[in-house]
Amino acid sequence: MSKLLEVNHLTTQFKVDKNKIIKAVDNSSFYIDESETLAIVGESGSGKSVTALSVMQLVPNPPGRIAGGEIMFRGRDLLKLSKAEMRAVRGGQISMIFQEPMTSLNPVLTIGRQLTEAITLHMKLSRKDAEARAVELLRKVQIPDAEKRLKTYPHQLSGGMRQRVMICMALSCNPKILIADEPTTALDVTIQAQILDLIRTLRDEEKMAVMFITHDLGVVADIAHRAVVMYAGSIMEMGLKRDLFLNPLHPYTQGLLGAIPRLSTPRGQKLYTIPGIVPDLSQLPKGCPFCTRCDQCMKTCHEQKPPLRRLPDGREVRCFRVEGGEEIG
Repeated sequence: MSKLLEVNHLTTQFKVDKNKIIKAVDNSSFYIDESETLAIVGESGSGKSVTALSVMQLVPNPPGRIAGGEIMFRGRDLLKLSKAEMRAVRGGQISMIFQEPMTSLNPVLTIGRQLTEAITLHMKLSRKDAEARAVELLRKVQIPDAEKRLKTYPHQLSGGMRQRVMICMALSCNPKILIADEPTTALDVTIQAQILDLIRTLRDEEKMAVMFITHDLGVVADIAHRAVVMYAGSIMEMGLKRDLFLNPLHPYTQGLLGAIPRLSTPRGQKLYTIPGIVPDLSQLPKGCPFCTRCDQCMKTCHEQKPPLRRLPDGREVRCFRVEGGEEIG
């Protein structure tokens, strides 16, 4: 496999008042291979969605800006492209689906109008050919009566159907990378399973890579090849899904896994929760950002931020308790 997307030392900041700047993403590096699914997982406020928006260059400016790093896609740094060049990449080669389709779909335009608009823009097809392509996509995502659906409005569809339409729009121009930002959060478990299965099938059929943003480790187990665990803007651990689930090294990863409900949990026993909350990004502790919630914290953890280390097996982890490996940031 070759690296399709490489994010190197990405830092994205937000100016919240005259003298306060927060790092929503702090010196983060990762990559995505062709045809693989990389999951980015963490609690709300960990920097997952800002990472995705940074790749797409959709961070609102002001107050946000990408302050450093590079985003390499097929040998080109996306941060150095002009607005016109980035528009050609966005949607044409890298597409994104969002958590709540009702805020992404235009309520006053038909599904057909919204689908054909993207197809016409990026693929330069005639209106007739664009409509044929839209019908083909609707069938591919298993929406019944595809021709009739072109004339419907978003409010006339169920949540699951609207999310399928969003997937259609993202796939309309045969992208090489699909970024999915918690696309199943607002759906019930049955529809969620169907959407995950659909994304997996389309990934394999279209041979595209997927960056899947989620807070749900159950989803990671279901769909990902590798996973990045983020906390307070920093990468805490990264590696193969199998390694993270069987032998989590970072206390935060261990806490996330420990909080998953299990059928074997005795009736009446309280579920484990990580104590505390994600810290205010403008008031992070001096040392490790997780030290105020960590039950394995040492004195050093309060004094300095641990570096990210790459271990001999390829795993990356940011924790003083994990020794060895090469310091990479």
